[in-house]
Amino acid sequence: MEEKIKELYEQLRDISARYLIYQKYDNIELVKKIIPQIQEFVLWFLKENIFGIDEAIYQGMCQNLINILDDIVSALEQEDCVLLHDAITYGLEEYLEMFLEDEGGQTGDTL
Repeated sequence: MEEKIKELYEQLRDISARYLIYQKYDNIELVKKIIPQIQEFVLWFLKENIFGIDEAIYQGMCQNLINILDDIVSALEQEDCVLLHDAITYGLEEYLEMFLEDEGGQTGDTL
């Protein structure tokens, strides 16, 4: 799953960069193409408490992830590229970063 997470993160990061840096407002169509990968990650995350953390914290993280997905769905339905950018960049990417190793071999802990 680690390789899939890395690939999804890189795709989302590239979509975000296209939006912010190059002012390309095609993020809606680009995100629609990777919905299956987003779905796979979310289902994997929600399946079990892989962190072994306090159940209340894990449930809060799950609820937050579901809220992010709600924002993504709303943005796609309303064709709101700003909301989509925010949900991807400041929401989903942060979840993905938790599973990516930095240059020192440590996994992220941004949440």
